[in-house]
Amino acid sequence: MSNESSCSYHPLFSSPEADTVISSLEGTLYRVPSFVLRSTSRFWDTLLSIPSQSTSTSSPIPASQNNDILVPMLCLMSGLPIPPWTPDPESEESDEKCITEIENLLMLAESWDAPGPLSFLRLGVTSHMFLEQPLRLYALATHFGWVPEAKLASKYSLGLNLYDDEHEEVLRRLSAKDLLALLRLHRARRDGMKSRLDDPNVFALGNSGTSSCTYCHGNDEVDHSAWRELKARIFKEMDQCPKGDFVGSWEMEEWKEAEQCWKVKCRVCSRLSYHKGQTILKMKEGLRLLPETI
Repeated sequence: MSNESSCSYHPLFSSPEADTVISSLEGTLYRVPSFVLRSTSRFWDTLLSIPSQSTSTSSPIPASQNNDILVPMLCLMSGLPIPPWTPDPESEESDEKCITEIENLLMLAESWDAPGPLSFLRLGVTSHMFLEQPLRLYALATHFGWVPEAKLASKYSLGLNLYDDEHEEVLRRLSAKDLLALLRLHRARRDGMKSRLDDPNVFALGNSGTSSCTYCHGNDEVDHSAWRELKARIFKEMDQCPKGDFVGSWEMEEWKEAEQCWKVKCRVCSRLSYHKGQTILKMKEGLRLLPETI
């Protein structure tokens, strides 16, 4: 027992009836029944099958994790309750801490080959705090092969510009296949919106090849350059935000391209050429037709 004399036991894992002792990086000791470890983790089942590691509490088994990770993992394996991950809504650092802890637990569950804790933790990755960081969720979901979570994450990623430097670190975690799938989704929405805006069957005025007024039918009396500039601006914005929620927003109201387009008039009858409400409605209908997930 001399190896344990200078260390303290965690209060949740201090039963003298437990026959296996684990030591954290901080030196805290955890007494856990070998049956629990072997029945919930293939890693521990293999390790404790080695004669020198089995049923001996005199020599703690060193773990490469700290207490913050070992406590919830051992609780999950032992059927003990764990406190909920409830980040402070006013603190971004709190969100980051919770997400990082869950990520670390998932990696440990994978390393220990512990399917029970892994399935439990999977339930938490679609919580609000993860959906606010969809690329991290996408990285986890694709790593573990969780298709529904990966699709959900890809949908929430549509509000992000994948080319922003702030996303580089998490995108580097993705395999080439998974990164390509995400890039294709974002590009498909951008290009799909462009195709709709260029479709004369949807937006006849400006795409028909003529400059006739739809009211007085005067020839070459409507300048469609403003419409072309608005389409170019929407293409640019879709490239940066494939979600397209800027369509019809106050942000779009302030675009000079939109202002100029809504002001276009026929030189003869002076009627507005583009109906703002109907045009925006058709744009929104187009957004609903675009793919939303990988």
